[in-house]
Amino acid sequence: MHSNDRFDHRCLCHFRFLFSFIIQFLLVPLNSQAAVPDCSAGTAVTVVAHLDDDLLFVEPAISERLRAGWCVTVVHLIGGANGAKFDYVLKREEGTRLAYARLAGVSNDWDEATIHIAGEPVFELRLKQQPRVRLLELRLPGGAVRGGRVPLALLWDQGATLTTYPMGHGEGAPGHYARDSLSATLRSILEGATRIFTLNPDTVPFIEHPDHIYAARLTRHVAQSLAHAVPISYFVTYPIGNWPVNLPAEEAQRKRDVAATYFAVDGGDVAQLFGEYEWNGDWIQRQYGHSDSTARVRPDFVGTSTVLFNAASSRCLASAGSGREPALLPCNGSIEQQWRWEPRTAYPGNEHNAALVSAATGQCVAERDGTLVETPCAEWEPSQRWTPWDFGLVFTPSRRCLGEENGELNIRGCASLTARYRWSTMQPTSATDLRLAGAMYGDVTGRHVSSAVYVQRRGDGPGFDVYVQALQGESAPVRWYANAVPFDSRATTPTCSTNTLCFDGARFLLGDFDGDGRTDLMVITPREGGSAFWLLRSTGHDFQAPTLWFQNQIPPSRTQQYIAFEYGAKAQQKILLAVQTPDKHAELWMVGEDDTDHVRQIKILDDPRFRFDLRLLTVRSRERDTASLLAFQPASNGERIAVIPIGLSNGRWSAGDVALLPPLFKPDTTKFATDDQVGDTDALVVMTVPRFTEPGGIDAWQWDPFKSGSSPVPLASLPDQPWPDTNPALLHNGTHTTLAFYRRADAVLDNTHFSGGNAALVQYDIDGHDIRDKPHAVSQLPATYSETLWLERLSR
Repeated sequence: MHSNDRFDHRCLCHFRFLFSFIIQFLLVPLNSQAAVPDCSAGTAVTVVAHLDDDLLFVEPAISERLRAGWCVTVVHLIGGANGAKFDYVLKREEGTRLAYARLAGVSNDWDEATIHIAGEPVFELRLKQQPRVRLLELRLPGGAVRGGRVPLALLWDQGATLTTYPMGHGEGAPGHYARDSLSATLRSILEGATRIFTLNPDTVPFIEHPDHIYAARLTRHVAQSLAHAVPISYFVTYPIGNWPVNLPAEEAQRKRDVAATYFAVDGGDVAQLFGEYEWNGDWIQRQYGHSDSTARVRPDFVGTSTVLFNAASSRCLASAGSGREPALLPCNGSIEQQWRWEPRTAYPGNEHNAALVSAATGQCVAERDGTLVETPCAEWEPSQRWTPWDFGLVFTPSRRCLGEENGELNIRGCASLTARYRWSTMQPTSATDLRLAGAMYGDVTGRHVSSAVYVQRRGDGPGFDVYVQALQGESAPVRWYANAVPFDSRATTPTCSTNTLCFDGARFLLGDFDGDGRTDLMVITPREGGSAFWLLRSTGHDFQAPTLWFQNQIPPSRTQQYIAFEYGAKAQQKILLAVQTPDKHAELWMVGEDDTDHVRQIKILDDPRFRFDLRLLTVRSRERDTASLLAFQPASNGERIAVIPIGLSNGRWSAGDVALLPPLFKPDTTKFATDDQVGDTDALVVMTVPRFTEPGGIDAWQWDPFKSGSSPVPLASLPDQPWPDTNPALLHNGTHTTLAFYRRADAVLDNTHFSGGNAALVQYDIDGHDIRDKPHAVSQLPATYSETLWLERLSR
């Protein structure tokens, strides 16, 4: 062969190889382009400290955006926790992979790579089946929750350089971040954001974890340097654990699934997620934060005023003026009850790092010889250096704990503390949330004697157990129904399906719905866009498995309240629904059997005077063909309670004239109990309010609204019954009537719980207008009080 022929052949071979390479090179971007997510709906970037902060405190904001078609990027600054080894970093990341796969509803299959952003290594994870989900792990070292070295604070405040954990699965080189390089990396990540989520920058250690605070501060600082304005939201972390529940039931159920999936890997204990008493479960039904814009340039710390609310006494810390000791007083929203925690110069992570400053006087609270006094603030004065503590504890400058005893401020050692030494930065709290119910009461045995019925969360999943406690004698409660709902941490579908009864989404109601003389349990859950009414019939010794009694198209998320009542010739009780309308009113619907034994639903009353946040109570019917109810709701000025009687007579429903209760009875402090059976007392309604005339206890009043011109009259003062965490009921048993309280029994708490203790039933006999000053029965129940509470009404 000629040399030129050989040359041409070699050229042709090289050309073919080059052509093939170019084609393959071009195809790679084309294939990659097909996998690039469509972020046209928006991009939400979440920056948090730890690999569970987003799941516990930011959610459901992330999943809401994902369902709306957004891209979501989650940045975890910290790897592991508290100086943990690298294998714990990998374990936490495996947990967050599983959690986000479940959140997205796809398999746990990720593309992973170590990428460089602004020159620094970042471990990137992207869901293969849902590429709109991206996780960025910076793997910085973390600080301690309650005092100790805080590397992120050292970087941000003191110019330290931090070395990350290795990248990849340990084979990649670590990164080295200083303030400027971390800022540059975050700025590059945030550039494409149309919404930013982070934690609360405007607080002090250790009300929230120092890592939480500094992650939020540096995120805000960097976000404000972007060339364009972006909406940014800041979410509160630990303090929300004893704030009122504010997430809809279905959102809470999804959030609980995702968080439990994570903790099945990190710690392996899902029981802490399916309760409200266990500390990680405290955050699930709550999401609190506020929104701003990066266009509003703010300093790294913005001091804010707050209350210090003592739930055990239902009182607030109040300034008494310069040179005087603060006091516990009834909460009134005044500036004297507003306080600021102001940071004091300290090495990051040190305790005694904040001053307690009165918003009214601008002075600091000092501790001197075991007492407190307001004095001019001094930066280095040790008597003014407090330690705000997460989970509700407040440490004084002498490192003792601030609390309440007999309605007065008290300082004592921090061992063996009860809820009297827990503080909240919000009022109301879960302890004073009037929407919550605990025990229900009814004749479940058919022996003409009421029993208490309560529902207890299960720790193995989102199910519940139902217990019955006899109100007479000393018998122990008996489990009448066990509702186990298995939890699979590897599943990608919701645990709570269409026909599953889960605690978070359930509303409970007692009534004789089949007319056999025994009180049954009705469980109402979301289903198919409406509500499913599941009947658990009483056999006299247990509740049978649930059967679908009725399905409507009014979801529980619109139903303010369900209430059982009886009228007419048929023995079966019916259910009244107060349904919220878009114009902030309520209309009444009735569900029950008609004359043909079919369950029907009809609208019975649409009165423009009914507010969306009304509360309905039944009162006893003196005639068989009548029904009487009362609607209690805030008056137009919000300071008093308006009462509207509702009657059914001869098949016609009507609402009467509005009456106002005396000013003593406030919408946010008055609890009601009614006797809907004919008994030996004419106390149709009993109202309990905090005993403000003397510290502590409850004042009980009775009222007959059907007596023309009648007003509430004092029934009793009960100094030993706390108003918070106490639900009253008026019960008729045989020949006597009792005022019963389902309440939390005081208990010693460890330092990761806000409240707790066993439940208790306390009963006082009522004789006409008199009540015994001592209870005739006290039953300590083997139930965790906070895990037996359920949402009776949507709005306060």
